Amino acid sequence: MNSCQSVWEDDETSRKVELLVDYSHDEAGVTVNDITPIKVTFLDPASKTAVRSIGVWTKTGRAMIAGQFRAAGRIESLEQEISSGGLANTCA
Repeated sequence: MNSCQSVWEDDETSRKVELLVDYSHDEAGVTVNDITPIKVTFLDPASKTAVRSIGVWTKTGRAMIAGQFRAAGRIESLEQEISSGGLANTCA
């Protein structure tokens, strides 16, 4: 299994979410196996500057944010970004 770090810029809620992504790669392509949110940075909607950041420490908080990521339809685009090498510098 491989892993990388990514940032989800959620414009609807004016936040950036840092994620650890565990994925596997085979001849069919990249499959995201698990997403672990680790930090949320809240942004000022007008200026897009950081207002404050918090760590995501609880299992419930991580599950909630990962569910929001999936509901936003971001899994497929993340898989494509990893397979195209867009996250090559942050993936191991």
